[in-house]
Amino acid sequence: MRFKAVTAAAVFAVGVAGVSQAADVNEQGAKDLLGNLTHFMPDDIAKGGIVAVKPVNGRYEVTYNLKKLLDKLNVTGFAITGLKPLTAFATPQDSGLWNIEGSNAIDVTARSKTGKVPSVELRYALASSSFQGVFDPALYYVRSMEMKGSGITFATKTTDKDKTVQKSDATADSIVYTLSSSDSGEPDKLDLKMDGSLQSLNNTISSSDVTLAEIKVGAIDFNASATKLPVKALNELFRFFSEHKEAKTLSEDESTALKALLQRMMPIVGSFGETVALKDVSVTTPLGDGGLRQMDYSFKVAGPSNAMNADFGLRAEKLTLASGLVPEDYVAFIPSSAEMQVQLPNLNFAALAEVLQQTDFNHPAGQDAVDKQLREAMFPDGTMTVNFPKISAVSELYDVEASGSMHGALDDTNRVTMNMTILARDLDKTIAAVQEAAKTQQDLSQFSFGLMMAKGFAKTDPDGRSRWEVSIADDKTVTINGQVIK
Repeated sequence: MRFKAVTAAAVFAVGVAGVSQAADVNEQGAKDLLGNLTHFMPDDIAKGGIVAVKPVNGRYEVTYNLKKLLDKLNVTGFAITGLKPLTAFATPQDSGLWNIEGSNAIDVTARSKTGKVPSVELRYALASSSFQGVFDPALYYVRSMEMKGSGITFATKTTDKDKTVQKSDATADSIVYTLSSSDSGEPDKLDLKMDGSLQSLNNTISSSDVTLAEIKVGAIDFNASATKLPVKALNELFRFFSEHKEAKTLSEDESTALKALLQRMMPIVGSFGETVALKDVSVTTPLGDGGLRQMDYSFKVAGPSNAMNADFGLRAEKLTLASGLVPEDYVAFIPSSAEMQVQLPNLNFAALAEVLQQTDFNHPAGQDAVDKQLREAMFPDGTMTVNFPKISAVSELYDVEASGSMHGALDDTNRVTMNMTILARDLDKTIAAVQEAAKTQQDLSQFSFGLMMAKGFAKTDPDGRSRWEVSIADDKTVTINGQVIK
Protein backbone atom coordinates (compact mmCIF):
# COMPACT_ATOMS: atom_id res chain seq x y z
CA MET A 1 0.00 0.00 0.00
CA ARG A 2 2.79 2.43 0.89
CA PHE A 3 4.70 1.66 -2.35
CA LYS A 4 1.60 2.22 -4.50
CA ALA A 5 0.89 5.53 -2.80
CA VAL A 6 4.41 6.86 -3.35
CA THR A 7 4.45 5.63 -6.96
CA ALA A 8 1.13 7.28 -7.77
CA ALA A 9 2.24 10.56 -6.25
CA ALA A 10 5.56 10.41 -8.11
CA VAL A 11 3.91 9.80 -11.50
CA PHE A 12 1.55 12.70 -10.90
CA ALA A 13 4.44 14.89 -9.77
CA VAL A 14 6.59 14.16 -12.83
CA GLY A 15 3.76 15.38 -15.00
CA VAL A 16 3.54 18.61 -13.06
CA ALA A 17 7.27 19.24 -13.58
CA GLY A 18 8.06 21.64 -16.36
CA VAL A 19 4.66 23.36 -16.40
CA SER A 20 4.61 27.16 -16.13
CA GLN A 21 5.52 28.29 -12.63
CA ALA A 22 3.12 31.21 -12.58
CA ALA A 23 0.02 31.07 -10.43
CA ASP A 24 -2.19 31.88 -13.43
CA VAL A 25 -4.43 28.99 -14.51
CA ASN A 26 -5.52 28.91 -18.14
CA GLU A 27 -6.14 26.70 -21.17
CA GLN A 28 -2.53 26.87 -22.33
CA GLY A 29 -1.38 25.76 -18.89
CA ALA A 30 -3.79 22.83 -19.09
CA LYS A 31 -2.29 21.79 -22.46
CA ASP A 32 1.22 22.07 -21.08
CA LEU A 33 0.30 19.99 -18.05
CA LEU A 34 -1.36 17.34 -20.23
CA GLY A 35 1.78 17.13 -22.35
CA ASN A 36 3.89 16.56 -19.26
CA LEU A 37 1.54 13.99 -17.77
CA THR A 38 1.65 11.93 -20.98
CA HIS A 39 5.34 12.53 -21.73
CA PHE A 40 6.43 9.04 -20.66
CA MET A 41 3.50 7.21 -22.28
CA PRO A 42 3.63 5.46 -25.68
CA ASP A 43 2.01 7.60 -28.37
CA ASP A 44 -1.07 5.39 -28.80
CA ILE A 45 -1.81 5.58 -25.07
CA ALA A 46 -0.92 9.28 -24.75
CA LYS A 47 -3.38 10.14 -27.51
CA GLY A 48 -6.08 7.76 -26.31
CA GLY A 49 -7.84 10.18 -23.97
CA ILE A 50 -6.65 8.36 -20.87
CA VAL A 51 -5.57 11.63 -19.21
CA ALA A 52 -7.54 14.86 -19.43
CA VAL A 53 -6.70 18.26 -17.95
CA LYS A 54 -8.84 21.39 -17.69
CA PRO A 55 -8.73 24.61 -15.65
CA VAL A 56 -11.43 24.72 -12.96
CA ASN A 57 -11.81 27.51 -10.37
CA GLY A 58 -8.16 28.57 -10.23
CA ARG A 59 -6.60 25.12 -10.40
CA TYR A 60 -6.12 22.27 -12.88
CA GLU A 61 -8.42 19.26 -12.72
CA VAL A 62 -6.68 16.09 -13.87
CA THR A 63 -8.76 13.04 -14.76
CA TYR A 64 -7.39 9.52 -15.27
CA ASN A 65 -9.67 7.18 -17.24
CA LEU A 66 -8.47 3.73 -16.20
CA LYS A 67 -11.01 1.91 -18.37
CA LYS A 68 -9.53 3.46 -21.51
CA LEU A 69 -6.07 2.53 -20.28
CA LEU A 70 -7.03 -1.14 -19.89
CA ASP A 71 -8.67 -1.09 -23.32
CA LYS A 72 -5.43 0.23 -24.81
CA LEU A 73 -3.38 -2.37 -22.94
CA ASN A 74 -5.69 -5.06 -24.37
CA VAL A 75 -6.25 -6.91 -21.12
CA THR A 76 -8.00 -10.07 -22.35
CA GLY A 77 -7.80 -12.59 -19.51
CA PHE A 78 -10.20 -10.76 -17.16
CA ALA A 79 -13.51 -8.95 -17.30
CA ILE A 80 -13.13 -5.84 -15.13
CA THR A 81 -16.04 -3.93 -13.67
CA GLY A 82 -16.37 -0.90 -11.41
CA LEU A 83 -13.64 1.21 -13.00
CA LYS A 84 -14.32 4.90 -12.57
CA PRO A 85 -12.18 7.90 -13.53
CA LEU A 86 -9.81 9.14 -10.80
CA THR A 87 -9.48 12.86 -10.20
CA ALA A 88 -6.66 14.99 -8.84
CA PHE A 89 -6.02 18.74 -8.67
CA ALA A 90 -2.85 20.82 -9.11
CA THR A 91 -2.62 24.46 -8.07
CA PRO A 92 0.50 26.50 -9.01
CA GLN A 93 1.89 28.79 -6.30
CA ASP A 94 3.79 32.07 -6.74
CA SER A 95 6.71 30.43 -4.90
CA GLY A 96 7.18 27.97 -7.75
CA LEU A 97 5.85 25.05 -5.72
CA TRP A 98 2.60 23.26 -6.51
CA ASN A 99 -0.18 22.20 -4.16
CA ILE A 100 -1.58 18.80 -5.17
CA GLU A 101 -4.70 17.16 -3.76
CA GLY A 102 -7.45 14.73 -4.53
CA SER A 103 -10.10 12.39 -3.12
CA ASN A 104 -11.49 9.22 -4.68
CA ALA A 105 -13.35 6.00 -3.90
CA ILE A 106 -12.48 2.69 -5.57
CA ASP A 107 -14.42 -0.54 -5.98
CA VAL A 108 -13.04 -2.71 -8.77
CA THR A 109 -13.69 -6.39 -9.50
CA ALA A 110 -11.75 -8.55 -11.98
CA ARG A 111 -13.14 -11.93 -13.02
CA SER A 112 -11.45 -14.46 -15.26
CA LYS A 113 -13.48 -14.89 -18.40
CA THR A 114 -15.91 -17.81 -18.82
CA GLY A 115 -14.21 -21.12 -19.51
CA LYS A 116 -11.10 -20.43 -17.49
CA VAL A 117 -10.26 -23.22 -14.99
CA PRO A 118 -9.62 -22.53 -12.24
CA SER A 119 -11.72 -19.38 -12.33
CA VAL A 120 -10.44 -16.39 -10.37
CA GLU A 121 -12.20 -13.35 -8.95
CA LEU A 122 -10.39 -10.40 -7.37
CA ARG A 123 -11.93 -7.38 -5.66
CA TYR A 124 -10.26 -4.25 -4.32
CA ALA A 125 -12.27 -1.48 -2.69
CA LEU A 126 -11.49 1.73 -0.87
CA ALA A 127 -14.59 3.44 0.50
CA SER A 128 -12.84 6.80 0.60
CA SER A 129 -9.36 8.22 0.15
CA SER A 130 -7.76 11.62 0.08
CA PHE A 131 -4.31 13.12 -0.36
CA GLN A 132 -2.72 16.54 -0.27
CA GLY A 133 0.86 17.63 -0.62
CA VAL A 134 3.45 20.03 -1.98
CA PHE A 135 5.47 19.32 -5.11
CA ASP A 136 8.82 20.92 -5.94
CA PRO A 137 9.32 21.05 -9.74
CA ALA A 138 12.99 22.00 -9.33
CA LEU A 139 13.63 18.57 -7.78
CA TYR A 140 10.88 16.68 -9.63
CA TYR A 141 9.70 15.44 -6.24
CA VAL A 142 6.92 15.67 -3.67
CA ARG A 143 8.32 17.51 -0.66
CA SER A 144 5.41 16.59 1.59
CA MET A 145 2.35 14.38 1.37
CA GLU A 146 -0.49 13.23 3.60
CA MET A 147 -2.76 10.42 2.50
CA LYS A 148 -5.77 8.85 4.22
CA GLY A 149 -8.02 5.96 3.31
CA SER A 150 -10.87 4.07 4.97
CA GLY A 151 -13.05 1.06 4.32
CA ILE A 152 -10.41 -1.14 2.67
CA THR A 153 -11.38 -4.49 1.15
CA PHE A 154 -9.26 -7.02 -0.72
CA ALA A 155 -10.88 -10.33 -1.59
CA THR A 156 -9.91 -13.30 -3.76
CA LYS A 157 -12.02 -16.24 -4.84
CA THR A 158 -10.79 -19.27 -6.78
CA THR A 159 -13.00 -22.08 -8.07
CA ASP A 160 -11.31 -25.22 -9.39
CA LYS A 161 -12.63 -27.86 -11.77
CA ASP A 162 -14.15 -29.79 -8.84
CA LYS A 163 -16.18 -26.70 -7.86
CA THR A 164 -14.15 -26.30 -4.67
CA VAL A 165 -14.08 -22.64 -3.71
CA GLN A 166 -11.01 -21.13 -2.01
CA LYS A 167 -11.60 -17.66 -0.56
CA SER A 168 -9.59 -14.98 1.19
CA ASP A 169 -11.50 -11.96 2.49
CA ALA A 170 -9.41 -9.18 4.00
CA THR A 171 -10.62 -5.84 5.37
CA ALA A 172 -9.02 -2.93 7.18
CA ASP A 173 -10.65 0.05 8.86
CA SER A 174 -8.22 2.73 7.76
CA ILE A 175 -4.75 3.64 6.53
CA VAL A 176 -2.76 6.84 7.06
CA TYR A 177 0.51 7.80 5.37
CA THR A 178 2.63 10.95 5.68
CA LEU A 179 5.85 12.08 4.03
CA SER A 180 8.00 15.03 5.02
CA SER A 181 11.38 16.25 3.82
CA SER A 182 14.15 18.76 4.47
CA ASP A 183 17.24 19.85 2.58
CA SER A 184 20.20 17.60 3.37
CA GLY A 185 22.83 20.30 2.90
CA GLU A 186 23.95 18.91 -0.47
CA PRO A 187 22.62 20.20 -3.82
CA ASP A 188 19.45 18.47 -5.08
CA LYS A 189 19.37 16.02 -2.15
CA LEU A 190 16.76 15.61 0.57
CA ASP A 191 16.39 13.96 3.95
CA LEU A 192 13.07 12.11 4.00
CA LYS A 193 10.82 10.74 6.70
CA MET A 194 7.78 8.53 6.10
CA ASP A 195 5.24 7.30 8.65
CA GLY A 196 2.03 5.34 8.38
CA SER A 197 -0.38 2.95 10.02
CA LEU A 198 -3.01 0.41 9.06
CA GLN A 199 -5.78 -0.18 11.59
CA SER A 200 -7.85 -3.31 12.31
CA LEU A 201 -6.80 -5.76 9.62
CA ASN A 202 -8.98 -8.89 9.45
CA ASN A 203 -8.46 -11.76 7.02
CA THR A 204 -10.64 -14.86 6.76
CA ILE A 205 -9.42 -17.83 4.72
CA SER A 206 -11.94 -20.51 3.80
CA SER A 207 -12.48 -23.51 1.56
CA SER A 208 -16.07 -23.87 0.34
CA ASP A 209 -18.10 -23.30 3.53
CA VAL A 210 -15.33 -24.27 5.97
CA THR A 211 -13.26 -21.55 7.66
CA LEU A 212 -9.59 -22.57 7.65
CA ALA A 213 -8.16 -19.59 9.48
CA GLU A 214 -9.07 -16.15 10.72
CA ILE A 215 -6.22 -13.67 11.18
CA LYS A 216 -6.65 -10.39 13.02
CA VAL A 217 -4.09 -7.61 13.48
CA GLY A 218 -4.97 -4.67 15.69
CA ALA A 219 -2.55 -2.29 13.96
CA ILE A 220 0.44 -2.20 11.65
CA ASP A 221 2.67 0.83 12.17
CA PHE A 222 5.55 1.57 9.83
CA ASN A 223 8.09 4.33 9.39
CA ALA A 224 11.13 4.89 7.23
CA SER A 225 13.78 7.56 6.82
CA ALA A 226 16.54 8.29 4.34
CA THR A 227 19.28 10.91 4.29
CA LYS A 228 20.97 12.53 1.29
CA LEU A 229 18.57 10.97 -1.21
CA PRO A 230 19.48 12.26 -4.74
CA VAL A 231 15.87 12.80 -5.78
CA LYS A 232 16.61 14.96 -8.83
CA ALA A 233 19.16 12.52 -10.22
CA LEU A 234 16.76 9.62 -9.63
CA ASN A 235 14.00 11.39 -11.55
CA GLU A 236 16.36 12.34 -14.36
CA LEU A 237 17.40 8.69 -14.60
CA PHE A 238 13.71 7.75 -14.80
CA ARG A 239 13.29 10.31 -17.58
CA PHE A 240 16.33 8.91 -19.44
CA PHE A 241 14.92 5.37 -19.38
CA SER A 242 11.53 6.65 -20.56
CA GLU A 243 13.05 8.59 -23.46
CA HIS A 244 15.06 5.54 -24.54
CA LYS A 245 12.44 2.89 -23.85
CA GLU A 246 12.25 1.91 -27.52
CA ALA A 247 16.00 1.90 -28.14
CA LYS A 248 17.63 -1.51 -28.54
CA THR A 249 21.14 -0.10 -28.15
CA LEU A 250 22.66 3.13 -26.85
CA SER A 251 25.05 5.32 -28.76
CA GLU A 252 28.42 6.14 -27.25
CA ASP A 253 27.15 9.59 -26.22
CA GLU A 254 24.01 8.07 -24.68
CA SER A 255 26.06 5.53 -22.72
CA THR A 256 28.28 8.34 -21.47
CA ALA A 257 25.22 10.36 -20.44
CA LEU A 258 23.74 7.37 -18.61
CA LYS A 259 26.97 6.73 -16.74
CA ALA A 260 27.12 10.41 -15.76
CA LEU A 261 23.59 10.14 -14.33
CA LEU A 262 24.51 7.01 -12.39
CA GLN A 263 27.61 8.72 -11.07
CA ARG A 264 25.51 11.66 -9.80
CA MET A 265 23.25 9.22 -7.97
CA MET A 266 26.06 7.67 -5.97
CA PRO A 267 25.87 7.03 -3.12
CA ILE A 268 22.17 6.34 -3.46
CA VAL A 269 21.59 7.32 0.19
CA GLY A 270 23.66 8.51 3.11
CA SER A 271 21.63 6.22 5.37
CA PHE A 272 18.33 4.37 5.30
CA GLY A 273 16.19 2.82 8.00
CA GLU A 274 12.72 1.37 8.42
CA THR A 275 10.66 -0.29 11.12
CA VAL A 276 7.39 -2.22 11.03
CA ALA A 277 5.39 -3.10 14.14
CA LEU A 278 2.46 -5.53 14.24
CA LYS A 279 0.29 -5.27 17.35
CA ASP A 280 -2.33 -7.58 18.86
CA VAL A 281 -2.10 -10.42 16.36
CA SER A 282 -4.47 -13.38 16.73
CA VAL A 283 -4.89 -16.51 14.62
CA THR A 284 -7.93 -18.77 14.91
CA THR A 285 -7.94 -22.22 13.29
CA PRO A 286 -9.92 -25.46 13.73
CA LEU A 287 -6.79 -26.94 15.38
CA GLY A 288 -6.46 -24.19 17.94
CA ASP A 289 -5.72 -20.53 18.43
CA GLY A 290 -2.53 -18.52 18.71
CA GLY A 291 -1.21 -15.01 18.56
CA LEU A 292 1.26 -12.50 19.85
CA ARG A 293 1.07 -9.10 21.46
CA GLN A 294 3.64 -7.42 19.24
CA MET A 295 6.19 -8.17 16.54
CA ASP A 296 8.80 -5.61 15.49
CA TYR A 297 10.94 -5.68 12.34
CA SER A 298 13.77 -3.26 11.65
CA PHE A 299 16.31 -2.66 8.91
CA LYS A 300 19.03 -0.02 8.74
CA VAL A 301 21.94 0.80 6.43
CA ALA A 302 24.43 3.41 7.62
CA GLY A 303 28.10 4.32 7.56
CA PRO A 304 30.58 5.56 4.95
CA SER A 305 29.72 4.38 1.43
CA ASN A 306 32.79 2.14 1.24
CA ALA A 307 32.13 0.49 4.62
CA MET A 308 28.40 0.45 5.34
CA ASN A 309 26.69 -1.76 7.88
CA ALA A 310 23.35 -3.44 7.17
CA ASP A 311 21.45 -4.29 10.37
CA PHE A 312 18.34 -6.48 10.60
CA GLY A 313 16.21 -6.98 13.68
CA LEU A 314 13.17 -9.07 14.61
CA ARG A 315 11.46 -9.18 18.00
CA ALA A 316 8.28 -10.86 19.23
CA GLU A 317 6.44 -10.51 22.55
CA LYS A 318 3.80 -12.65 24.25
CA LEU A 319 3.67 -15.47 21.71
CA THR A 320 0.88 -17.97 22.43
CA LEU A 321 -0.01 -21.27 20.76
CA ALA A 322 -2.84 -23.57 21.76
CA SER A 323 -2.18 -27.21 22.57
CA GLY A 324 -4.01 -28.13 19.37
CA LEU A 325 -1.14 -26.64 17.39
CA VAL A 326 1.68 -28.05 19.53
CA PRO A 327 1.74 -30.96 22.03
CA GLU A 328 0.59 -29.88 25.47
CA ASP A 329 3.93 -30.73 27.04
CA TYR A 330 5.63 -28.26 24.73
CA VAL A 331 3.35 -25.27 25.42
CA ALA A 332 5.37 -24.15 28.45
CA PHE A 333 8.52 -24.00 26.30
CA ILE A 334 7.06 -21.46 23.86
CA PRO A 335 9.03 -18.24 24.45
CA SER A 336 7.16 -15.29 25.92
CA SER A 337 9.63 -13.07 24.07
CA ALA A 338 12.28 -13.68 21.44
CA GLU A 339 14.71 -11.44 19.59
CA MET A 340 17.22 -11.77 16.76
CA GLN A 341 19.69 -9.17 15.50
CA VAL A 342 21.84 -9.76 12.41
CA GLN A 343 24.46 -7.47 10.89
CA LEU A 344 26.37 -7.52 7.60
CA PRO A 345 29.38 -5.23 8.22
CA ASN A 346 31.72 -3.30 5.92
CA LEU A 347 29.68 -3.38 2.70
CA ASN A 348 31.46 -1.41 -0.04
CA PHE A 349 28.60 0.26 -1.93
CA ALA A 350 31.07 2.72 -3.44
CA ALA A 351 32.19 -0.21 -5.59
CA LEU A 352 28.79 -0.16 -7.29
CA ALA A 353 29.57 3.18 -8.95
CA GLU A 354 33.02 2.01 -10.05
CA VAL A 355 31.66 -1.15 -11.70
CA LEU A 356 28.78 0.67 -13.42
CA GLN A 357 31.25 3.12 -14.96
CA GLN A 358 32.94 0.17 -16.67
CA THR A 359 29.74 -1.56 -17.80
CA ASP A 360 28.82 -1.88 -21.48
CA PHE A 361 25.04 -1.33 -21.41
CA ASN A 362 24.65 -2.61 -24.98
CA HIS A 363 25.60 -6.15 -23.93
CA PRO A 364 23.09 -7.33 -21.31
CA ALA A 365 24.44 -10.86 -21.75
CA GLY A 366 27.42 -9.69 -19.75
CA GLN A 367 25.28 -9.36 -16.60
CA ASP A 368 26.98 -12.39 -15.03
CA ALA A 369 30.34 -10.67 -15.46
CA VAL A 370 28.98 -7.50 -13.87
CA ASP A 371 27.62 -9.49 -10.91
CA LYS A 372 31.03 -11.10 -10.49
CA GLN A 373 32.78 -7.72 -10.58
CA LEU A 374 30.36 -6.31 -7.99
CA ARG A 375 30.93 -9.25 -5.68
CA GLU A 376 34.69 -8.97 -6.01
CA ALA A 377 34.56 -5.21 -5.37
CA MET A 378 32.31 -5.50 -2.32
CA PHE A 379 34.11 -8.55 -0.91
CA PRO A 380 37.69 -8.24 -2.24
CA ASP A 381 39.07 -11.12 -0.16
CA GLY A 382 36.27 -13.46 -1.24
CA THR A 383 34.84 -13.78 2.25
CA MET A 384 31.83 -12.41 4.12
CA THR A 385 31.22 -11.81 7.80
CA VAL A 386 27.84 -12.04 9.52
CA ASN A 387 27.55 -10.66 13.04
CA PHE A 388 24.89 -11.67 15.55
CA PRO A 389 24.74 -8.86 18.13
CA LYS A 390 21.91 -10.59 19.98
CA ILE A 391 19.83 -13.76 19.78
CA SER A 392 17.58 -14.39 22.79
CA ALA A 393 14.56 -16.32 23.98
CA VAL A 394 12.82 -16.08 27.35
CA SER A 395 10.04 -18.11 28.97
CA GLU A 396 9.12 -19.19 32.47
CA LEU A 397 11.43 -22.19 32.03
CA TYR A 398 14.51 -20.66 30.43
CA ASP A 399 16.36 -17.44 29.67
CA VAL A 400 18.97 -17.83 26.91
CA GLU A 401 21.02 -15.21 25.08
CA ALA A 402 23.75 -15.57 22.43
CA SER A 403 26.01 -13.23 20.47
CA GLY A 404 28.93 -13.65 18.11
CA SER A 405 29.93 -13.76 14.46
CA MET A 406 30.38 -16.12 11.52
CA HIS A 407 32.97 -15.77 8.77
CA GLY A 408 32.92 -17.75 5.53
CA ALA A 409 34.25 -18.00 1.98
CA LEU A 410 31.74 -17.09 -0.75
CA ASP A 411 32.96 -19.84 -3.11
CA ASP A 412 33.37 -22.60 -0.53
CA THR A 413 30.53 -23.17 1.94
CA ASN A 414 32.73 -25.62 3.89
CA ARG A 415 35.18 -22.89 4.88
CA VAL A 416 33.32 -21.37 7.81
CA THR A 417 34.53 -20.14 11.18
CA MET A 418 32.33 -19.05 14.06
CA ASN A 419 32.72 -17.56 17.51
CA MET A 420 29.71 -17.37 19.81
CA THR A 421 29.03 -16.51 23.44
CA ILE A 422 26.01 -18.28 24.96
CA LEU A 423 24.50 -17.32 28.31
CA ALA A 424 21.73 -19.15 30.18
CA ARG A 425 20.02 -18.20 33.44
CA ASP A 426 18.55 -20.82 35.82
CA LEU A 427 19.95 -23.75 33.82
CA ASP A 428 19.01 -26.28 36.50
CA LYS A 429 15.39 -25.15 36.30
CA THR A 430 15.44 -25.66 32.54
CA ILE A 431 16.98 -29.12 32.80
CA ALA A 432 14.39 -30.19 35.39
CA ALA A 433 11.53 -29.01 33.16
CA VAL A 434 12.92 -30.88 30.14
CA GLN A 435 13.40 -34.05 32.17
CA GLU A 436 9.82 -33.88 33.42
CA ALA A 437 8.47 -33.38 29.89
CA ALA A 438 10.66 -36.23 28.62
CA LYS A 439 8.63 -38.68 30.72
CA THR A 440 5.81 -38.38 28.14
CA GLN A 441 7.70 -37.00 25.15
CA GLN A 442 10.46 -39.47 24.37
CA ASP A 443 12.06 -37.23 21.73
CA LEU A 444 13.07 -34.87 24.56
CA SER A 445 15.26 -37.51 26.20
CA GLN A 446 18.18 -36.85 23.86
CA PHE A 447 17.76 -33.11 24.39
CA SER A 448 17.79 -33.60 28.16
CA PHE A 449 21.04 -35.59 27.86
CA GLY A 450 22.54 -32.81 25.71
CA LEU A 451 21.70 -30.18 28.30
CA MET A 452 23.37 -32.23 31.01
CA MET A 453 26.52 -32.46 28.89
CA ALA A 454 26.41 -28.72 28.19
CA LYS A 455 26.17 -28.01 31.90
CA GLY A 456 29.40 -29.91 32.39
CA PHE A 457 31.25 -27.53 30.03
CA ALA A 458 29.67 -24.34 31.41
CA LYS A 459 31.39 -21.64 33.41
CA THR A 460 29.47 -19.56 35.94
CA ASP A 461 29.42 -15.76 35.70
CA PRO A 462 29.27 -13.52 38.80
CA ASP A 463 25.55 -12.96 38.16
CA GLY A 464 24.90 -16.70 38.26
CA ARG A 465 24.39 -17.26 34.55
CA SER A 466 26.01 -20.22 32.81
CA ARG A 467 28.46 -19.21 30.05
CA TRP A 468 29.84 -21.04 27.02
CA GLU A 469 32.45 -19.52 24.70
CA VAL A 470 32.11 -21.61 21.54
CA SER A 471 34.52 -21.51 18.60
CA ILE A 472 34.39 -23.49 15.35
CA ALA A 473 37.49 -23.46 13.15
CA ASP A 474 37.46 -23.97 9.37
CA ASP A 475 38.83 -27.50 9.94
CA LYS A 476 35.62 -28.28 11.92
CA THR A 477 37.39 -28.24 15.28
CA VAL A 478 34.99 -27.18 18.06
CA THR A 479 36.25 -25.51 21.22
CA ILE A 480 34.01 -24.82 24.24
CA ASN A 481 35.41 -22.65 27.03
CA GLY A 482 38.93 -23.49 25.85
CA GLN A 483 38.34 -27.26 25.70
CA VAL A 484 38.58 -28.96 22.31
CA ILE A 485 35.60 -31.21 21.53
CA LYS A 486 36.17 -34.07 19.10
